[in-house]
Amino acid sequence: MNVRLALLPFLLFGLTIPLLAQQRLRLSVLVQDGVTKKPIPGASLFIAETRAGAKADSLGVISLTHPPGLLTMYVSAVGYIRGREAVVLDGNKKIEYYLQPRSTDLEEVDVRAVRVDKNIRSAQMGQIQLSMPELKRMPVVLGEPDILKALSLQAGVTTAGEGAGGFNVRGGRADQNLVLLDGAPLFNTSHLLGFYANVNSDLVQDVSLSKGAFSSQYGGRVSSLLLMSTRNGNKDGWRVSGGLSPVSARVVVDGPISKKLTLLAGGRVAFPNYLLGLFPTASVKNSRAFFYDGNLKLTYTPDERNTVALSAYRSQDNFRFPGDTLYGWKSDVLTGRWSYLIRPNLQLNVTGLYSGYHLNVDGVTPGLTFRFTSYIEQREGKADLFYTINQKHKIQVGANAIRYQVQTGNAQPTGENSSVNPRRIDPEYGRELGAYVNTEWELTPRISFQVGMRYSAFAFLGSRTVYDYEQGLPRSPETITDSIRYGTGQTIKTYGGLEPRFGLRVQVAKHTAIKASAGRTRQYVNLISNTTAITPLDFWKLSDNYVPPQIADQVSLGFFQNLRDNAIELSVEGYYKRLQNQIEYRYGANLILNPTLETALLQANGRAYGIEFGVSSNKGRLTGQFNYTYARSLLAVQTAFDALRINEGVYYPSYIDRPHTLNIQARWAMSHNWSFSTNFVYYTGVPATYPDGQYTYNGEPVQDYSRRNADRIPDYHRLDVAFSKDTRFTKAQQRYGIWTLGVYNLYAHKNPYSIYFTRYNQRTESYRLSVFGTLIPSIAYNFYF
Repeated sequence: MNVRLALLPFLLFGLTIPLLAQQRLRLSVLVQDGVTKKPIPGASLFIAETRAGAKADSLGVISLTHPPGLLTMYVSAVGYIRGREAVVLDGNKKIEYYLQPRSTDLEEVDVRAVRVDKNIRSAQMGQIQLSMPELKRMPVVLGEPDILKALSLQAGVTTAGEGAGGFNVRGGRADQNLVLLDGAPLFNTSHLLGFYANVNSDLVQDVSLSKGAFSSQYGGRVSSLLLMSTRNGNKDGWRVSGGLSPVSARVVVDGPISKKLTLLAGGRVAFPNYLLGLFPTASVKNSRAFFYDGNLKLTYTPDERNTVALSAYRSQDNFRFPGDTLYGWKSDVLTGRWSYLIRPNLQLNVTGLYSGYHLNVDGVTPGLTFRFTSYIEQREGKADLFYTINQKHKIQVGANAIRYQVQTGNAQPTGENSSVNPRRIDPEYGRELGAYVNTEWELTPRISFQVGMRYSAFAFLGSRTVYDYEQGLPRSPETITDSIRYGTGQTIKTYGGLEPRFGLRVQVAKHTAIKASAGRTRQYVNLISNTTAITPLDFWKLSDNYVPPQIADQVSLGFFQNLRDNAIELSVEGYYKRLQNQIEYRYGANLILNPTLETALLQANGRAYGIEFGVSSNKGRLTGQFNYTYARSLLAVQTAFDALRINEGVYYPSYIDRPHTLNIQARWAMSHNWSFSTNFVYYTGVPATYPDGQYTYNGEPVQDYSRRNADRIPDYHRLDVAFSKDTRFTKAQQRYGIWTLGVYNLYAHKNPYSIYFTRYNQRTESYRLSVFGTLIPSIAYNFYF
C-alpha cells in the first residue's frame, strides 16, 4: 500500500504529460527599454524550438499561445541588442523583458519604431506610422512638435493652408477623418486656428494613419482613420519630461501610485501674443490668442487577466480677431476601458466614452452684446472580442452604440442694454448602432489577407419640427407647405447598410509585395462650412430626412519594395474613390442660425483618384523621405432644377483639389550630439472662384461669380530647417535635454492663403491674404529626467 502511494505522484505526472501536450498556454512579454523603462512597440519575439514568432503591440506587449515546455526565447527590436532567455512554460505567464540600447553609432542610425519589413509583411496598405522621437527633431512652426504637421508631409495628406485647421486625405474633407485619442473621437484637431495640433505629442505612444480601406472595427467616417494612443504610466519609478519654447510650455509626469496603479498626467499652455505681433498681416498681428490642454490617465492592473484604464482630456482655445468679437472653443473627452483575458487566446475589451466639442462666440460691441453657441456631444459604449486561432489567423468581432446631441446654433443677448434678438435652432438628436466581424489570415508566407464586414444603422430622432416643401420646386422658405412636430425620442428618419472591407498581400519576392484593398464606409455626421478651411464658426449637423449619409467606395492597388536590407523603402499606390451625398452650398447660402438649413444645402457626387510615389531611407547618418502625389478631387451637383446646378452639372474641382504635391524630408546626424533636418513642401494652389463679369443692380455694380472653382490661387511652397543638439554623452544617461533651433519658411515666401476682390475707382482689385509672409525663427528645449 505504501509503495502504491509512493508511486501515485509519478503516475499522475505521467498522465499529465499528454494532457499538457494537447493544450496551449498564453505567454505575454512586456518588452521595455533597459534604460528609460519605456515600452518598445514593434519588438519581435522568436521561439527557437518551434520557430513561432509574434510582434509587440503599441504598448510593447507581445502575446502568443504555445504548447508547454522549455523554450528558448529571442527578443529583438530596431536599435537594441538582441536578447536570449530560457523560459519554462508550465502555465500562463507574464514576463517583463528589458532590451539594452545599442551604442549610438553614426554608421547605423535607424529612425523607425516599427518592424523593418512591415510594409512588405502586412496586408494593410495606405498606412502611415510616425516615429515620435524623430517628430521632436523636425523643423516646425513656433517651435512645437506637431503630429498633424508631420502627417501633412506624407503622401496623400494635405492641408487647406497655413492657419487652417484639420487635414485632408486622398481628396476627403477634414470632417471625413475619424480621429481617435485612446479610442474616443476628436471633433476638433487643432489649436490656434490650425497652427498647432491639439494633442500633446509628449504623451503619445503610437500614431497610425490609414488612408485606404481600414479595419471594419472602425466606422463613421469616409476618408481616413487616425489612431493616437497615449502611453501608460511607468511602473518602475517616476519620470518627468516636457519642453519650453518662446510661445508654449508643457510638462508630463508619470509613475507608479502603487504596485497595481500607474499615473500619466500632462499639460500644455501657450502664450503666442507677442509672436503674433511680429507678423506683417494686420489680421494676425493685431489678434490675441491663448490655449491650453491637459491629459490624465490611470491604469489599474489588479491581476494578470484584468486591466482597467481611465483617460481624460481637455483642450481650450480663446482667440480674438481685431474688432469686438471673442471666439472660444473647447474639447472634452472621457474614456474608460476594461480589458479581460478570458482565455490565453481570447480577450474582451469593453469601452465607454464621452466626447464633446463646444463653441462660444461673444460679441462685446456696446448695445450689441451677445453669445452664440454650438456644440456636438457623443456618448458611446462598445465591446470588442479578439480571438487568436493561431499566430497566422485572428478574428475580431464587436458592436457599438452611439448617442449624438448637436446644437447647430443658439444666439442670446447678454447684458441688459443689448438690442440683439434671441434666436435658437432646435437641437438635433441621433442614434447610431454598429456591429462588425474582421479576420486576418496568413494563408502562406507569401499570401495574406484581411476581410471584414460592418453593418451600421442610424436614426434621426426628435424632438424637432420638420418642414415639407412644394413638389416640383427648389426647397426655399417660400415653398414650405406644412410642418410636422416630432416628440422627444420619436424616430424621424433612418438609414443603414453594409460596409465590406478587404485587403490582400502577395509577396512576389523576398523584399517585394503587391497589395490591393477595397472598402465601403458611411458617415452620419457632417461639418457645415462654406469656407476653404475649418473656422470657429463651422458647426456639426446630423444626417436627417433631407441630408442623407455620406457614402464612399474606395479601391487601391500598391507596389512595395525594400532595398539594401530594408534600409530603403519604395512604394507606389494608386487609388480611386467614389463619393455619394457630398454637401455643397447654394450661391449666397445663409448657414448660421438658419431654421431651414436644408434650403441652403445641395447634394453632390464626388470622385477622387490619384497615384502616390514614396521613397524613404531609414538607416545611416543621412535619412529621409521623398513623396510625390498626383491627385484629383472633383464634385458634381446634378439636379433637375437649372437654377441649382453648379457649373452646368459637370464635374468641377473641389476646394481641396491639389493636383501636385511634393514633400522632401532629410535628416543628417552630424555627430554624436548634433543633427540637421530640413523639409521642403510644394502644393498646387487650391481652387478659387474669381469674378468673370459684373452687372448693375439698383444702380450699383455687382460682381458675377458664375463658375465655381474655375481658377486657382498661386502655388504654395516653403523650406524649413532645424538644428538639434542632444545633451547626452552616453545612451544610458537618463537625465538629458534636446535643444532645437529652427526656421520655418526659410526664404520668406509669401504663400497666399486666399484671394479676395473689392471695387476701387470703378475697377475690380484683387488682394492676397498671406498668413506667414515671412520667415519664422523658433527655439525649443525638450527635457527628460
